[in-house]
Amino acid sequence: MGEKAKKIGEKLEGFGERLYDRFGWDELTRDQEIKCTKSAHKKKQETRTHGVDLYHKYYDPYRAKNVGVITECKNYAWDSIIPSKLQEWFDQLLWTMECAQISKNLIEYNQKCDTNNTGILLVHANDGKYDETKFREYLSKLSYKSKKNTTNIFVASNREIERWDSMFEYIEKEFKNDDFKFYYPSIMGSQLTRRDYVTIDQLFSTFIFGENIKVEEFNQGGRRGTLETTQSIVFSFDKISENAFCYLCNMFKELQLERADEYIFCFYPETKEDSEFIDERFLKYAQTQFEGKKVHAIKLDNRRLSPVDTK
Repeated sequence: MGEKAKKIGEKLEGFGERLYDRFGWDELTRDQEIKCTKSAHKKKQETRTHGVDLYHKYYDPYRAKNVGVITECKNYAWDSIIPSKLQEWFDQLLWTMECAQISKNLIEYNQKCDTNNTGILLVHANDGKYDETKFREYLSKLSYKSKKNTTNIFVASNREIERWDSMFEYIEKEFKNDDFKFYYPSIMGSQLTRRDYVTIDQLFSTFIFGENIKVEEFNQGGRRGTLETTQSIVFSFDKISENAFCYLCNMFKELQLERADEYIFCFYPETKEDSEFIDERFLKYAQTQFEGKKVHAIKLDNRRLSPVDTK
């Protein structure tokens, strides 16, 4: 029989209770058990069922399609996250996705999606011992066979979870009373658009764009009104360097993001030296590229760099 896994709420406890709410995706179902319909799965394990932890959908403005996403969550101590287990979890998600596409239990949800070949393996080390270098090494050893039909599996670990958490904390704190949207520039003839949610491709990208409309009331000489300020925002998870600064500023121009009143560059420093380099070099460089406009350099909170004492 398929594993009798913990409920998704228990799996997410301690790191991800709000994670998917922040993505802005529509939840279709959770904690669903479906029949295994593939003989190849049964040969490898005595699998009769699969567990669907989470099933979401969102509209992709670039593909003009509703994308279905199945998530497999694993929340363990670091010593339990070993290459053989990672391979097992990867296969488990792949098999679940294959059977989910034709599952009778999921028909009503599948019909709401134009594609349902995308999944996330969410692996969280819950004891503070996570080793990023080791995890990437484990990922490089994953094996998988070529499939006739394309399957997209994204793997997220503590690194991605911490980055997303830092980004959303900043958004919620700084733009809670404003009109913040994720920004989708015009690419390859697509229409420029603003959305309340982030796509999976953005989540796993080095750069995530946003736009905020800040509305402020003013009272000047008895004249009252409101003032709107358009802010273009980029969250950069690139390595910190002079070349990265140059690339980032040029990309703003290439994507026609120069119509804003203000520019907010949000960096995620990995080291103390990164933080110092941003302070010393970025604003000086950016202000030569965006003359006459306000430019802000923000350092997102990296808890590994500045751990919070919770005792």
